[in-house]
Amino acid sequence: MNYIIILLSVLISVFVLLFLFNFRSSSYRSALEKIEGRAGSFLYKGNRSNENKDIKLMFEENKTINIVGAKIRSLEGLFLFRIIISLSFLILFNIFGILFDKNFILYSIIGAVIFYFLPLEIIKGKINFTRKIISNELPEILDILSSLIKAGLSLDEAINYISINYKGEVSKLFTIAQLRVLEGISKKEAYYKIAQLSFCNDFKTIIKILIQSEMIGNPINVVLRDLSKVMRNNQRDQLKIKAERLEGNLVLIIFIFIFIPMMFLFMLPVLPQLRLLF
Repeated sequence: MNYIIILLSVLISVFVLLFLFNFRSSSYRSALEKIEGRAGSFLYKGNRSNENKDIKLMFEENKTINIVGAKIRSLEGLFLFRIIISLSFLILFNIFGILFDKNFILYSIIGAVIFYFLPLEIIKGKINFTRKIISNELPEILDILSSLIKAGLSLDEAINYISINYKGEVSKLFTIAQLRVLEGISKKEAYYKIAQLSFCNDFKTIIKILIQSEMIGNPINVVLRDLSKVMRNNQRDQLKIKAERLEGNLVLIIFIFIFIPMMFLFMLPVLPQLRLLF
């Protein structure tokens, strides 16, 4: 009886995984879209955090996101993918427990919880990585924009120059904004869109300044240069804070792994004498 349960569990898990990774038929696609719609209604009722908004925006822009070999198309699909891999791990790990005559229920539950949250953390890591890259690129980009505007170029010409001649996340965002303008979207909407796609508060502030300068018509080369200095100072302060925290962690590590073992070694010859006293 146990072997029949194992065989059925394996077949169910393999079928679910193959369905997830290799569906091709239009009927399968329509069925999956219906399931995603149901999952989406449940998901949006349960959680409307800013992180989910960022993830949804990432899906809308990139169309698909590759997670451990699976191409996820939407936030709802991500929700289903998390449930499927967590349940598959739960079933398969219990199967190994039955095969080796061990009780792996607790370990399988822990692993299922980890696999449920792992895809979400991978996407959050990608968002944080993009945010850090943009934050690191901004001071240099602002200096270049300020220099180009001071040399006589308009703001659009300076942004176009950066999008063509520089490689990086900021130049990609400016390229997206230019493409959106060519598609018929207003410049203001295109700039706000790339501000959301950056996931970076500093970049959002700069976009607001650029839009206001376009509306008012004032030169902004001095403002951009000052913003670049402020961002560099903030990054320098953050590095100092991290260095101070690192020093504190090093002291703790030295105390735990060096000082305490040395004290134990010094006390080791005295321990027999202390036993005699008591």
